[in-house]
Amino acid sequence: MNKIEIIPLGGIGEFGMNCMGIRFDDEMIVIDAGMGFPEETPYGVDISIPNFDFLDEYKGNLTALILTHGHEDHIGALPYFLKKFNLPVYGSRFTLALADKKLDEHEMLNDVLLHRVKPNDIVEIGNFKIEFIHASHSLVDCFSLAVKTPVGTVIHTGDYKIDDTPIIGKPYDLKTLAKYGEEGVLALLGDSTNATVEGRTPSENAVVPAFEEIFETAEGRIIVSTFSSSIHRLQIIFDLAHAFERKVAVIGRSMQKNVEIASEFGLLDIPEDTLISLGESRSYDDDEIVYLVTGSQGENRAALWNMATTTFKGLEIEKGDTVVLSARIIPGNEKNISRLIGHLYKRGANIIEEKRRLIHVSGHASQEDIKIMTETAKPKYVVPIHGEYRMLFRHKEYVKNHLGYEDKDVILIENGDVLEIDDFGARVIAKNDLHKLFIDEESLGEIEYETVRERKKLAYGGAISLVVTLDKNTKTLVESPQITLQGVAGIDWTNGILDEARQAISDSINSMKKEEFNDKAWFKENLRIQLKRFIQKVTGTKPVIIPTIVEI
Repeated sequence: MNKIEIIPLGGIGEFGMNCMGIRFDDEMIVIDAGMGFPEETPYGVDISIPNFDFLDEYKGNLTALILTHGHEDHIGALPYFLKKFNLPVYGSRFTLALADKKLDEHEMLNDVLLHRVKPNDIVEIGNFKIEFIHASHSLVDCFSLAVKTPVGTVIHTGDYKIDDTPIIGKPYDLKTLAKYGEEGVLALLGDSTNATVEGRTPSENAVVPAFEEIFETAEGRIIVSTFSSSIHRLQIIFDLAHAFERKVAVIGRSMQKNVEIASEFGLLDIPEDTLISLGESRSYDDDEIVYLVTGSQGENRAALWNMATTTFKGLEIEKGDTVVLSARIIPGNEKNISRLIGHLYKRGANIIEEKRRLIHVSGHASQEDIKIMTETAKPKYVVPIHGEYRMLFRHKEYVKNHLGYEDKDVILIENGDVLEIDDFGARVIAKNDLHKLFIDEESLGEIEYETVRERKKLAYGGAISLVVTLDKNTKTLVESPQITLQGVAGIDWTNGILDEARQAISDSINSMKKEEFNDKAWFKENLRIQLKRFIQKVTGTKPVIIPTIVEI
C-alpha cells in the first residue's frame, strides 16, 4: 500500500483541540492531543477535547504520540488520550515536564512511557522516521516535525513563527528545513492561525521598548498579566525588573509552575535576588515591586480577577497601580476581559492593553512567515491546519496567489476527513462527523455531547414533566394527566393552554389500541411526541419533555 493517510481529529476549522493522525500501511502516529475552550461553557463545561473513540478502529495501528510543544491546545487532552491508548510519548524536556504535571493530576505518571528528545534528534517508529526541528514560537522548546514515510516526507509545522531574534533560544531552524526541501517534501501541514495577517510576525524582542517605557514611568506597583506559558515574556519582565531595581512576586498556580520548570531547565534566567514570595512583597514600597500574575483572559478564578474584585488574600488592585495586559484576546473571552477591565478601572488602576502599546506579539506565522516556510520546504502539496475555516481558506488563497500553487495542490480538510496521498495525487476519501467531548474541570470527568445538547435545550426551551396514571388492568386514565412546567415561555396557569394540553394527551391515550400499551418505550415516546407537537404549535417553543407512566 504505497500511500499515506492524514486524519485530523481536531484543530481544523477551530481554535484548539489540535490532534492529527498520520497512517502508513498498518501503522499510525498521532501528533498532539490538545484541548479547546468551547462555546458551551455556560452549560457546565470547562474544556473540550477530541472524541478519541474515532481512533478505536485504528487501535491496532497506533504506535506513538508525538508532541510539538506544551501549549494546552496541544497537550491539554493528553491524559484522556492515554487512558484510551497507552502509547509511548515523544516531546521536548519542557513539554514533557508540563505533561508530567498533567499526568500526575490524573495519577497516571508511572503508567506512561515518556521519551525526551532534543532538536535534530531522529527517532524511528516502525516505517516512520521523525526528525524534531527547532521551531520559534511564544513558548520554548517547540518543534516542527519532519516525518519521513515510504511515500515521502511530511512536514508538520506545529505552531511557529520565523523569529530571527527570540528572547530565549535560537531562531527557527530553517537550515534543517531547507535540507528536506532540497530532498523533496510531499506535503506541508502548515499553521494557519495568522494567515489573514500581512507581513512578518514581530519578534518576541519587539515588546521590549514598550515595557522599558512602562518601567521607566510607572510610579507605583506594576502588575503584569500574560499567558503563563509565555516564557519569553516572563524573561523580559525579570530582566527589566532587575534593571529597574524592582522585585518580582509570581502569583497564580500555573504561572508559578511554569516559572519553576523553566528555571529548573535553565530556559528562564532569573537574576539573583529578584524573585520573592507574595509574603515578602508586602514589605517593599510600591515602586519596588512587580507582580507577575495569571488571568489575562478575565478568568474568574485567576489571580488578576480576584485582585480586581478584592477577593485575593488581602492583596487588591489600588489607585496608582499600573496593570499591563500582555496577551491577545482569545476569541470568546471578550466579555470576560471587558468585565475585568471595568473592575480594574473602578479600583483606580492605569491599564495598558495590547491596543495601546506594543506589549504583546503573536507566536504564529503571518503571511510572510508562511511564504518563508513554504519556499524553504518546497512541498508538492500544502495542507492548511490550525485555525478557523476562514484562516485555512486565506492560507490557501495566499499560497496560490503569491507562490504559484495550483488549486488542486492546496488541500482544505476538515476534522474527521481522511486525506489520502499516493503517487497519483491527493484526495479526501472519507468524511466522518466527529462530535467533541466535554470535560468538567472540577471532577476531570467526561461529559457526553448528547448531555450538553440536552442542557442547551433546557436552557433555551425549559422542561415539561408529564405524568400519566393508568389503571393497570383496563389501561384507562385514572386521573387527568399531570403537567409541570420549568422555564417554559408562553404558558401559564391562567391562559387555558395547560387544560388543552391535558385534553390532547387524554384523547391520544383514549384512541390507542389496548395492545399498544404493552410496548412501554413506544408508549412513552408517543406521549412525548404528542405533547411536543401541541406545545410547538401553540407557543412555538421546543422544551425538553420528560414523560412518566404510573400504573396502579
